[in-house]
Formats: sequence, structure tokens, C-alpha cells
Amino acid sequence: MGDAVAAVSTAAAQWSQDQVELFRKLLQNVVASPSEAKFRRMKLTNARIASLLQEPGARAGFLALGWSITSDGDSLELAPDADLAPLSAALLATKPDVLMAGSEPAGGEPWEVTVMRGPLRIKLQLTSAASVRALEAAIEQCTALGKMPRSRQRLLASYPPKPVQDQRQDGSLKTLEEMGLKTVMLEDIWDLLVADLRAGRSSFCQLWEALRRPALSAVVRDSRDFILERAKALIQQRMTDVPVEEVKAARACFRVLMPPGDSAAKEERLQCCAKCAVAAMDGGPPSRRPPPRGNGLLAQALAAAQAAGMEVEDYGEASEPIPRFLLTVDRQDVFRSVVLKVANAPVAELRRQLEVQFVNEEAEDAGGLRRELFNEFGRSCATAQGLWQLTPAGSLVPSPAPAAIRAVPDAAERQALYRGCGRIFGMALCQAALPPQQPLLLGLPLARNFVMVLQGDIPETLDELQASLNAEQKESAPDFRGSADMRRRPLRELGLEGQLTFSCEPIVGEVVDFCPGGREKIVTDVDKEAWLKAALRYELVGGIEEAASSFRLGVGELAGAAHLALLSAPELIEAWSGRGDISDEDMRVWKMCTEVSAARSQQAGWLFDMLQSGDLRPERRRLLKFSTGSDRWPVDTRGFKFSIEPMDGGDSALPCAMTCGNMLQLPRFSTPEHLRDRLLKALELGKDLHLT
Repeated sequence: MGDAVAAVSTAAAQWSQDQVELFRKLLQNVVASPSEAKFRRMKLTNARIASLLQEPGARAGFLALGWSITSDGDSLELAPDADLAPLSAALLATKPDVLMAGSEPAGGEPWEVTVMRGPLRIKLQLTSAASVRALEAAIEQCTALGKMPRSRQRLLASYPPKPVQDQRQDGSLKTLEEMGLKTVMLEDIWDLLVADLRAGRSSFCQLWEALRRPALSAVVRDSRDFILERAKALIQQRMTDVPVEEVKAARACFRVLMPPGDSAAKEERLQCCAKCAVAAMDGGPPSRRPPPRGNGLLAQALAAAQAAGMEVEDYGEASEPIPRFLLTVDRQDVFRSVVLKVANAPVAELRRQLEVQFVNEEAEDAGGLRRELFNEFGRSCATAQGLWQLTPAGSLVPSPAPAAIRAVPDAAERQALYRGCGRIFGMALCQAALPPQQPLLLGLPLARNFVMVLQGDIPETLDELQASLNAEQKESAPDFRGSADMRRRPLRELGLEGQLTFSCEPIVGEVVDFCPGGREKIVTDVDKEAWLKAALRYELVGGIEEAASSFRLGVGELAGAAHLALLSAPELIEAWSGRGDISDEDMRVWKMCTEVSAARSQQAGWLFDMLQSGDLRPERRRLLKFSTGSDRWPVDTRGFKFSIEPMDGGDSALPCAMTCGNMLQLPRFSTPEHLRDRLLKALELGKDLHLT
């Protein structure tokens, strides 16, 4: 207990007064009301808690005092039976007078420091043994300097001016005499930030540095609209190579400005993403071109869809055709035929409106082929051996680095392939923002741990790593490394004694050591948790970091950083891939969004009855793919439209589809049984002769 309390006291001596007070309040609440469960759980998404945990040693301090990360990874929790003695001791050790006594040596000669702020020159009297912390406190009390809170102060010295560095290599504080600090320049971080935001010079790292300071909470609250407006403009400017540090800082900023859990804030975030996606296209939404003329397949499909009242791409009249990016796809090798062309194409061409053509097929792209392309590409990634693989839950994740290197030894080529994949995922977001504004969904979801690495949300604690692992496991076959027993029970009881080393073998013949000589180091109960953390860290983060870096670059080139910064990992996964299961509630929405021709109202009724609770329940996804080109259900269904129209034929005819308008055409079936049997036959044969 003594070491933990001492570490907390040492760390707290470096924090601002506001952060120390918040830390003490959280401890005091538990000590004063130990039976109150609400005081034992802290949401990591809470802005003040998140800000406190950014302070050096704060997160480690809570963990040392008995808190742990919850299994869902979003809270710190203190067990009901936890010993409260360390909390009481920490309260004593973080009292202001104790911290001041422990951080400032006694004695020293008089030491005068001149503080310059604009035209002001103010002399402050301290001692030679004092640290910069004492100087900051003196500035905070100085009326002539505006009593600037420590969290808004930036002190610079030397020429050219540089931020004052007051820590030794061991983390202890240097004295003013040791630094020879006689003159400093004082800047107000908030004033500087506002000026940079107005001029468009700021970065999200700078913005987050300001937002996380408690002393700025009031001014941030009063200036929220201005800050949010500038942050939106800033995220729209970040179009290409966005460092992961910027993505991570942007996510932290928007969590404060658009709090998670607020439905209005979520809608605002989604609208901002859509706006950024349109802006990412070459010059925004493309100009229109004339609709197809004559009797071609595309013209027939558009005419039929328009006659049914469907909203299709009505281009209107234009004097010149618009530039498009033509992507020719080989169904026999979807992955390579798509990713190689996209990876090698100029970004400017990729930002044009997409037109898809499948090799040796006459169908023209009025929307359906685009949906089919992204659906099929997502599925094809699973066949790219050595580059991608499936998690137990069926999600896409890059193969471990040794497997990728063996499959594609040349680093530049390997990175270009992952970058090309990122471009395609980014293209899906941008193209979906164009008329008719319907989602273009990839056929398989990305694994949550991979998306978190893309966003810079790296799991750090063992609890967070286990939660990330468990998110991609089947409930019927969980990974033993994600269980509480793995940490609680001895290795002998688990049948693992002498079986584990500080290494892994991601592919046959390639051993990765977690420490020097790791393959020879046997895991014991003493170091079991260190091994588990190292193993999960490599599997969930380290082994896929190269792929994530290249993939992130590709996404940024096409869609910018908005989706990475504004959406949570589950939201981004669904934005890219929707949902694989179509629920009963989804079927209710599907039916509600369907326009039915009066000539086929009876057959449509039979169809939806069988999809809702009859023989066709298992065929929901196949029918969606048959009719729209994609078997993924969009999470946002506001733009979803579907149509059921008549076609010639009776009980022996097969239904057809026009995917450009999400249209299903039904013959004049006389019974539900005939409809079911012929529809199943059409789904089996892929009878989509009118696919457009």
C-alpha cells in the first residue's frame, strides 16, 4: 500500500490544483459513502474524468488504489469489498500542504524572476531552491499578470523562445537556480488557440491540450459553438496523410464537443461525416449528365424505375458528360482486379463519380453494380491469403505481420495493397454521399480491434485487451485468454503449467519473442499477467500496426479523417458494413419503405408474411442481395427505398430484379406456395437478367 500511495502523491504533485481537487473528491466520495455504488464507478467517457486520466500517473494511480477497467472497457470500477485504507492514505498524501512540502525543497537564496507578458515586465520574488511549479503558482496569484491559472500558462525561455523544460531524466524537478532561470515569457494558451483556430493554423493536438485543462472548462463551455464550428472546419481540411496522433486527439476533442450517448450529438456527428465525404470528392457533388437515351438496358431500367415512382439518379440535362472513374471488375478475382487498379490510380481520378463494369457483362451501372462491387469486395478480402483473415466472429482483420511478409515480401508492395484497401473503404463512404445517397456497404465487417487501431484507440490495460479480444469471439467457443479464470486460477489448475513461453508463432516457422529470449522463458503464475498482456498486445495491436498505418492513409486520401475521428468503433464498422442479420424490426422497416404496385399487392402481402414469420425467414439476406446488389442491411434506413412491380408470366415464371432501383418484379403467382418455390429457384440460380 505504501508504494502505491507514494506513487500517487508524487504524480499528484505535478497536477494542477483543479485536477488534484477532483482526484481527492472522487476518493472522498467513496470513503465517506462506501455503500454508494455510484461513487465506485467512473465513466471514462466523462469529460472531466477523461481529462484527469490524461495527467501523468493518474490512471496508474487509480489502478494501484484498487480500481480496475470494466469488461466493456468504458469505466473504472472499485469492487464492493475493496480495502478503503489505501484511499484514506492517498487522501492524506495529496493534501495541498503535503504536496507543496514534498515538491518544494526548503531554504535557498532569494531569486528574482522577470515575467514578460506583452509589454508587461513583472518581477517575482522566489528562492533559488524553488521549482517552476512555484513560479507558476506565483503567476497564478499575481494581479498584474491577470492571475492566469496554471493550466493556461505556457512559459518560454532562451532565444529563440522554447518551452521551459524543468524535469530531470529521473522525473524529478530542477530548481530555478539549476536552470539559471531569470527571465521567462508568459503566454496564454487559450488566447493563442483562439487566434490559431480563427486563422486555420491549429491542430487537434493543440485543441485537445486546451480542452483537457480544467481551468478552461468554463470558457470552453461558453465558447462551445465557436470551437465546434472551427473543429468541424479543421476536420474537413484534414484530407490526406493524417497522423494517428491527430486522429486520436480529434476523437478526444469531439467527445467533449459532441458527447457520446447524446442522440442529437450523434446526428450532428453523422451529418458532419456526410458533409466531409461530399467535400472529399473532386469539387463536391459532380455536375449532371443527360440520362441514357434509346432502348439500352440502362435506359429501360431507369424508365421502369421512374415509372414505378422510384428515386433514381435523375441527371437532368447537361452540355457535357461528367468525368467518371471506370472500374472494371473480374468476378473470378475481385480482390486483385479492384485493389490493384485503385492502389495505382491517381487520387484525383478516384474522387470522381464511380462507374462499375464487370468483365464480359453488358449491364450498365445505375447504382446496383456499385452496391454489388463493394459487397463483393468486402467478401473477397477474406480470400486474400496472407493479407487478410477472419476472426472467430467472422470479421475481417489483417493477417499477422509475419504472414503478410511471407505472402508479399516487398514492403512497398505490401503497404500499397493495404493502402489500396483503405482507399476502397474510403471510396465507399464518399460515393455513398452522392445522389441517390444510399449506403455502399462492404460485404464483411472489420474487426473491432483493427478499427480501434485505425482510430488510435489502443487498448492499454489487461482489462481493455481482454475486452477487445472477447469482442471478436464466438459465444459458443470463447478464447481462454479472455476469461477471468485465466487471471485468477493457477496455471496448474488450467492445465497450462510449463506449456507457455514469452513468445508466439503466428505462422508455422515464424516465432515472435515478447522479450529477449522469450521463446526460452517459461510463463509462471508470477508473470502470467505480464505474458497475457504481451500476447494480446501483439495479436490485437502490434502484429497489425503496419497494415493499419497503410490502410488509414488510404482512407484519408479518399474520405479524410472525419469518420475515423467522429464515429465510435461500432458506429464506423456499421457505416462501412451495415449489419449482417436482418431482424424482425428490420423487416417491418423494409415493408414500410416498400412501394407496391396495385397489380401485385396480394403477392407482396404473401411475400412479406413469409419473410416475417414463414418459410422465407432464412432467405432475407439472399433476397436483399438479389434485389439491391448487397446483402448487408443499412443501419440508417432513412434513404432506403424498395419497390415491388409486376412482370409478365404466371406460376411457372421466375421473379426478376432491377438493382439500380431496389426493385423486385413478380409474375402473377396464384398461391403463396408458387411464389415461394419460384423465388427460391430464382435466388438459387441468381436469375438477375435485368440487373442494372
